[in-house]
Amino acid sequence: MEKKETPNGIDVGSLRSLELNTSSTIELTGVIYDSKEKQLNEEKGSQEIQKVHPTSDFDALLHVVKSSLGSGLLAMSDGFKNAGTVVGLVGTVFVGILCTHCTYVMVKCSQDMCRMLNKPFLGYTETVEQSFLYCANKRFSKYAGFVRNCVEGSMFFTYYGVNTVYIILVSNSFQSIIEKEFDIHYDIRVYICAFAIPFFLVGIVRNMKFLVPFSAIANVLLFVGLCLTFYYLFTDLPPISSRPVAVKLTQFPLFFSTVLFGMEGIGTMLPIENSMKKPKHFLGCPGVLTIAMTIVVSLFCGLGLFGYVKYGEETEANITLNLPGDALAQSVKILVALAVLFSYGLQLAASMDVVWKRVQHRFDKSNETKRYYQVRAGMIIGTVILALAVPNLGPVISLIGAVGFSMCGFFFPALCETIICWEKGFGKWNYILWKNIFLGIVAILAVVSGSITSMADIIAEYS
Repeated sequence: MEKKETPNGIDVGSLRSLELNTSSTIELTGVIYDSKEKQLNEEKGSQEIQKVHPTSDFDALLHVVKSSLGSGLLAMSDGFKNAGTVVGLVGTVFVGILCTHCTYVMVKCSQDMCRMLNKPFLGYTETVEQSFLYCANKRFSKYAGFVRNCVEGSMFFTYYGVNTVYIILVSNSFQSIIEKEFDIHYDIRVYICAFAIPFFLVGIVRNMKFLVPFSAIANVLLFVGLCLTFYYLFTDLPPISSRPVAVKLTQFPLFFSTVLFGMEGIGTMLPIENSMKKPKHFLGCPGVLTIAMTIVVSLFCGLGLFGYVKYGEETEANITLNLPGDALAQSVKILVALAVLFSYGLQLAASMDVVWKRVQHRFDKSNETKRYYQVRAGMIIGTVILALAVPNLGPVISLIGAVGFSMCGFFFPALCETIICWEKGFGKWNYILWKNIFLGIVAILAVVSGSITSMADIIAEYS
């Protein structure tokens, strides 16, 4: 965690507003080290941490729920279309259990590495890198740099792709509204170009403090939009038996990737746990993580199932596009679209951080701020170009879920735990090793099958 020196000689490390795979903002507390206590603690070989305004267990619960609920939730009904009612429910619960377990593993690994290295906090990337540097008798330390690059690459692909999805989703929503209200038909790319300016204005804001109101508005709009969406889903709902319990197996990778895209929020979990007044309450059963993910999985199952039952094969990649053309339904589309728009800037922070660390040293300190905004502007334009290139929302969501969230959510946590447990053992019958091999296989299969299926749909779109 980065530290800053204040005029009073106090080191302040701040974890500010962070948003990654979702439309939510996480208000994270800072950590203050008293200079005198720090000096004494360093002599003892330890650091005591005083948290300013630490979050309660309930606050952390809300943060975890928000971090896993975003634009991906709106695609769940389309995901069920690629699975069926029963397979969709079972599959969503299964993915939820895997996501919860891998989050638990990552938080536990971070805690272990913090104790080992006498650090107050380690982020996702640092946890994986430090495990390679110092665990397993350092036999894998030469791969630490390579692994860090892989993690950062996966993070960039994932969250930069999410920004691209945001642009497509907003453009789709307003295209649907204008076509139904005014009977004006333009290609989706026209709307993408039109919304490039609003996205640029929101995305160019650098200071997280100024983005907090945007995200607060986004959370309220999304909540209201989801409540109204459920109202429409339960109106004249057909019987569940009217939809197939399972569909062709070849469509399952698209379902799996879609669920991963919406549910996975592992990048925000470590900051949430670190900000808690009682971090030990984050894990456990029932702990904050378990309770929060139970709520998340229930919402995903509900929206996915009833959305698919309501609209069947006509289900869109964004469930709000299926809503009727009355004024209330149109307002839902606007609310959700604005929520996504206002979340764009915070979401861009994750991928921007990766890029800026790579290029910052190339610029002089005198014009560093100017170069930062140039790089950020270039990244915003890049998401617009990607959206113009692949404006079909469904395959894009599946591709990001298959590649990005499979690696970040499953593969790297399993790899990190394996390295940390290398010397102390893998438990009875080496169950930790076998479990992590299983997670690695699931991640690789998801990457391969999901990528092939998604790319085939993208190619078919152009054909």
